[in-house]
Amino acid sequence: MNEKDMIARYIYEVTKRVPQETQQEISLELQSLIEDMCTEEGISVEEVLQKLGDPAEFAKRYRGDNNYLIGPDYYDNYLWVIKIAFIGIAISAVISAIIQGITDINGSMDTSSWINFFTNFFTNFLAELFATAINGTCSMVGIVTIIFAVLEWKKVKVSIKPESKWTVDELSKNVTPVKSWTPNSLPPIPDKRAVIRRGDSVFSIIFITVFATLLLLVPQLFGAFHYDGNTLKSIACVFNLKEWDRIAPLLVLTLFICLVDEIIKLVTGYYCKPVMYSSIICNSLQLIGAVILLKFLPFWNPDFAGTLQEIAGITQFSDGDILSYWGTEAFNNMLLAFIFIISFLETGEAIYKTRKYS
Repeated sequence: MNEKDMIARYIYEVTKRVPQETQQEISLELQSLIEDMCTEEGISVEEVLQKLGDPAEFAKRYRGDNNYLIGPDYYDNYLWVIKIAFIGIAISAVISAIIQGITDINGSMDTSSWINFFTNFFTNFLAELFATAINGTCSMVGIVTIIFAVLEWKKVKVSIKPESKWTVDELSKNVTPVKSWTPNSLPPIPDKRAVIRRGDSVFSIIFITVFATLLLLVPQLFGAFHYDGNTLKSIACVFNLKEWDRIAPLLVLTLFICLVDEIIKLVTGYYCKPVMYSSIICNSLQLIGAVILLKFLPFWNPDFAGTLQEIAGITQFSDGDILSYWGTEAFNNMLLAFIFIISFLETGEAIYKTRKYS
């Protein structure tokens, strides 16, 4: 590794831990600092970098080190993921509250008395909104905290997003070299093709949060609503609610595993071995969960297709209609095949990009 490449790697390792809007400025300042130290002190680039120390320690020196469950390398990303989760919780709370606010008005949407209707609706809406928000927030904060505590424990490398303002000159003062680190240990700059788009992970985290919250609180939302005029007559849920106490824990656990995978992708930022291993393990566990749900548990509501047929006045479903296979082995096998293909492609992408570009 030549001196130019060594400097580029060191600057990258420092600047990836600062806000994006200041990365260019910090990069130029750090480049100038290294060159000035080489000239003024008459030492090599390797000696300068050795003096500056581990880039991770260099970037976080202004914070100081303490005993912690979630350390400074993870804290900003932890808060960031919590904020993303709050968005998902807020969306699911509003959806749940609206549905409950409508359906709890004696099972009716009779609008003959608009004042009574809206009074009852908003009373139910606010009660459900508060309950959903509290339950969802407590659960999600606990889950995200556990995930980041494990990342801290295992020291999984992440891309940091600190918001505090600092300058290279301030951090270069009174630097104590870290003996266990040398410039030759600098990892290469990730290939652009290995970078994971954070927008995709953010969307996935919000979607999983919303979906899991709604499954726990209002599973009947996933179904067909039968109205007679303005009156809600019945709800045909796609899930077997009679066995929901057995189904829900495993279903939510499967979603939690998916959430772990997305958070690791989000905080790591590019395809590497931790992401590859996470993808292999999480997708394998999700496939096992899907097999148990669809093969060994009464997952689907056996009356769903019949109820729809009765409501719609359909004598018989056509051969190409998916509802004609509802609840059968063929239906579950097709769904499992689809899940397997998606998991295989996702895992294959992680393995390929890690081995080729990491």
